[in-house]
Amino acid sequence: MLRCVWKDIKGREIITPYPLTMSVSVDEKVPADSLNVEFPYVETDELCEITVLNDDRTVFHGIVDEEEKVIYRDGEYLRISARSLAALLLDNEAMPCVYDHPTAGFIYERYVAPFGIRCADLDDAVSISEQTIAKGASCWSVLKNFCNASYATPPRITSDGVLYMKGLQERERIRFGKGGVSYLRISELNKRSAELSAVRVKTENPGNYNLCVSNKDAQKRGIKRERYLNALLSDSPMRCADMMLRNGADKAYSLKLRCLGCLLGAEGSIAELDDPVLGERTELYVSSLQYRLTANGEYTDVRLKRRNSLCG
Repeated sequence: MLRCVWKDIKGREIITPYPLTMSVSVDEKVPADSLNVEFPYVETDELCEITVLNDDRTVFHGIVDEEEKVIYRDGEYLRISARSLAALLLDNEAMPCVYDHPTAGFIYERYVAPFGIRCADLDDAVSISEQTIAKGASCWSVLKNFCNASYATPPRITSDGVLYMKGLQERERIRFGKGGVSYLRISELNKRSAELSAVRVKTENPGNYNLCVSNKDAQKRGIKRERYLNALLSDSPMRCADMMLRNGADKAYSLKLRCLGCLLGAEGSIAELDDPVLGERTELYVSSLQYRLTANGEYTDVRLKRRNSLCG
């Protein structure tokens, strides 16, 4: 069962009444999760944080962006809009400068740790080149650029406020359909036009695009879509080529399900499906969640994507 806890500007925690309506959006492509919730009116000091728990598991923890007190003839209400802790990195500008081969530890200590966010996978990775922090860049963009260059994946701050520099992490395993989580509807999308079969890389000047990085899985399925990459214009050309293939594969396939109940906290989970029409699907993961609570009940829209793209 869901319950919410507020924190006010004096540091006091307040157990809230049960929400009247709630919507939560969690998507691996969006840095900060978002929450909109309405409660019966409660007199409080100014609120600064909100935590949502599902059976004592934290499924949202973030900062209050907006607090609106609404008075109608039939009642009084308190509406809150909030974002997860990644919002702190998005909202704060980094000082312009240039770093010579910064390490993961340096980036974390300088741009994440001051906001009280713990990192669960910190290692000794070193940037292969200088990292320039331009005027107007956010702390999030500094972190993201480092992670893309060092790990070929964007970072992720989870619903309970923990940073993973190597991206969305696998959690538990969830089975949908027969013997698992039931759903009201399902759709499967194969978007072949989004997938690349190869990226051809130019490594010398003068020279041709002789190095080929292939998506063997796409080639086996008859996809013929190639792109060209000039390695001389990039500090990490092979990572760029791999990311181009992975991004295409990521957009090319998804499963969408509407499930009764609350599945918040399941992002990143390994997923499998057994549907009477579509059959079995494996090697999937939970990419996004859209939760809704209304007077008529609750449901979660779930998007599943391929867990591994077969690039090589």
